[in-house]
Amino acid sequence: MIIAVGVSYYNIRTGVERQSNVIIQGMSEFDQKAADETLSIQYVELTPGNSLNLTVKNTGNIISQLEWIGVFDTTLNKEAYYRVDTSLNPLEIETDIGNASIVMNPANSYNIAVLTRLGNIYYSEYPMPVTPGTGGGGNFSSQYYTNYQSVDNHPETAVGTHSFFAAMKGQPDGVMNTLIEGFPPAQAPNTTILINYESFEGAFPPLEWDENPPGNRWAAETDQAYDGIYSADFDGQANGRSGELLSPFFDTSDATNITLDFWYQDRRLDAGEFLLEFWDGSNWDLIADLSNDPEDVWNNYRQTFTDPQYFIVDFQIRWRANDVEGTGGGETAYFDYVYLEKEVGLASTDYELDLEVEWTGLPQATYEYLSVYGGTQGAENLRVEVWDGAQYVTLIADVQPGWNSVDVSTYHTGSTFNIRFKDTTQLGDAVQENWEIDALFLNLWD
Repeated sequence: MIIAVGVSYYNIRTGVERQSNVIIQGMSEFDQKAADETLSIQYVELTPGNSLNLTVKNTGNIISQLEWIGVFDTTLNKEAYYRVDTSLNPLEIETDIGNASIVMNPANSYNIAVLTRLGNIYYSEYPMPVTPGTGGGGNFSSQYYTNYQSVDNHPETAVGTHSFFAAMKGQPDGVMNTLIEGFPPAQAPNTTILINYESFEGAFPPLEWDENPPGNRWAAETDQAYDGIYSADFDGQANGRSGELLSPFFDTSDATNITLDFWYQDRRLDAGEFLLEFWDGSNWDLIADLSNDPEDVWNNYRQTFTDPQYFIVDFQIRWRANDVEGTGGGETAYFDYVYLEKEVGLASTDYELDLEVEWTGLPQATYEYLSVYGGTQGAENLRVEVWDGAQYVTLIADVQPGWNSVDVSTYHTGSTFNIRFKDTTQLGDAVQENWEIDALFLNLWD
């Protein structure tokens, strides 16, 4: 009996000790896993609907299971907890961690806590600090760079204005920098001569001039001349006849004005019989009736035109003799010494935006992102372009309200980094647009 009791006690004690060792070993393994788990909260952002959006990197060597997010509103002194179910493999980065029901006020300040299944808690803040922060048990190594200035370094001249440049330096806080379109600075005018004092001294009609109909009574004759010994001459006939002399075609689509200068004379012409006309791309427009001035003397016609309907690729001038008669001494039209020029490059009336931003003193990092937090955007798309060492290329084609983040590691190769805000439409933009930017920074981390 005594022996049996002793054996039973020994078996019970041995079983308890074995089970205790299993529990202790399990606890030790759990503690070791918890010690091996490390996370880095890379971004704390809000969606366009102001829901929480976390970017988390597993910097440890074991799989990490996220189970709870705690949100502490330090402005209103409130707290709430939300269930999540996200696992991260070692070195994996996961974005869009959050919950649509975690709605936050972008004007308030928050402490954020992420709880894992192993019991570790990792902390961050909203807005995230401009200088690095650390997480409890984590390894938060992001740096947010706002050491940028407004510059005008690259080929095109800056156009437009910032309303409050410094407002972009930091996390979204509702204080906006508004980008406002402006007019580009006036360029020095460039004059191109299209007809260089044509006085009809050579072959008639001159090169690239034309008659309509061919072989009509327009001719180079010597009975009247303002310059040289010839002028363009149209003689009437008894019952009246008509004819046109046309200039070459000219591309005036880039012109800001055109100037025509010539001398003309009429002999006994009635009103409407000697007309100056311009081609507008669709129709011939009457510019002047040359029949109404003093007869038998040379009159000067000189006029500068700014009407854009004549800024076309096929601009042309014609002098039209209309029902010119030859009875009673005859009616005749003359013109001579024709000069035509176009002027390009005066002040633009098209709105544009071209505002450069430059970072200096930057380090290199494994992960490099540009983040732009947009406010209210104009009807015209706002682009963000990056300098690639030779030219600006599109980085963000259309800035949206809320976060716009893009990898810039391809372009960040030195200690400086340049972007510019650029409008989409320049030619013919008659509406002054503006766009709000709440925050702008580079996020670099390893």
